[in-house]
Amino acid sequence: MYFQGWAVMAANVPHERVFKASRSNNFYMGLLLLVLFLSLLPVVYTVMTLSPSFDCGPFSGKEKMYDVIMETIDQDLPSFIGNIFTYASNPGLILPAILLMVLAIYYLNTVSKGYQQANTDLKKKMQMVMTRAPQPRGGPPGNVMGPPQSGPGRGRSHGGPLRR
Repeated sequence: MYFQGWAVMAANVPHERVFKASRSNNFYMGLLLLVLFLSLLPVVYTVMTLSPSFDCGPFSGKEKMYDVIMETIDQDLPSFIGNIFTYASNPGLILPAILLMVLAIYYLNTVSKGYQQANTDLKKKMQMVMTRAPQPRGGPPGNVMGPPQSGPGRGRSHGGPLRR
């Protein structure tokens, strides 16, 4: 029980500065990530699918703008880096990677909630132990009245109900 008390006191120290956004379960960070993905969609769609105009500088004569990127990687970088980019751009690899990241986020979120519940249970258990601890003679600290006394005129000396 002393080890659990030490764990509560040492491990459950709150941060010095409390952020209001941290209480919202990363809602703001998720919202920012969603806006980032939504703003990237038009750019990625344009680069990957639309064909450039005939007079468009480095993209002239190319079927897709993405072809210039892959051509630059093949010509200017070592061949193994080109192979890495070719394999990395394969949808058969991208979709499982995204699925794995979503599962990792779900797992970490679940573990975090479990740890929070364990900390809450441990704090409740420590409070119960502290309230059940025997009080020193004379009552709790700061009791000026001293120990309860019984006798004539000093309150009830028997276990029966108070009679008026």
